Amino acid sequence: MNEILTIAGLISIVLPVLYSVKKKYDFIDLQKMTRKDIYENYDVYKAAQKFALGTPVDEIREILTNSYELDENPVKGTMLLALSHRNDTDGGYLAFIKAVNRVLGQEVYS
Repeated sequence: MNEILTIAGLISIVLPVLYSVKKKYDFIDLQKMTRKDIYENYDVYKAAQKFALGTPVDEIREILTNSYELDENPVKGTMLLALSHRNDTDGGYLAFIKAVNRVLGQEVYS
């Protein structure tokens, strides 16, 4: 009976310690987040997927124009860079993402 109480006591001490260590590492990871991780726009991924599936360019432009970080000129630049890769094996998905990164001037999307 004593052994069971000892084991239960140890478990009740170890579990909160492990939980607090996990919370500490979660907090550290949250502090390491970059601007890229916080401001990533999922409309760009949606547009890239539609681009790869062969959706007309006007629909893709509309999705990108409605996003908060791209205006008309960056959208035109993105489409100019990506359209030549539409026949790639992935439908131009990666080329579209790279084109958006190039137009934005930083590696935001991967």
